[in-house]
Amino acid sequence: MNRPTMFVMTALAATFFCSPESKALAQQPSPSSVTLLCKTSLGGSGFAIVTLSNLTTATIPKGQTLFAMKGNEAIKFEAAEAIPDNGSATYRTSATAFQEAGDCTGWY
Repeated sequence: MNRPTMFVMTALAATFFCSPESKALAQQPSPSSVTLLCKTSLGGSGFAIVTLSNLTTATIPKGQTLFAMKGNEAIKFEAAEAIPDNGSATYRTSATAFQEAGDCTGWY
């Protein structure tokens, strides 16, 4: 393979594997994950509201990566501030699977 072809293939692979959506898509809850209550609601034209609720007795620290999954689509968020026990955080998304109100799976 010539050098320009290798460069293009490397750039394409890096774009796919480093995009936030692909990382979230590859992420699945593990046995050590902490489950969050996850609900979606319609937020307006082209976006939905995802609410992740902390039902544990521990505070989720600021900066913690949170995940939500609906259907086969997973998305991730970063906690902008600490989420206390029984607290919640709300995020906007335009992800297709979340465009219908209902339950989703949340974890960190």
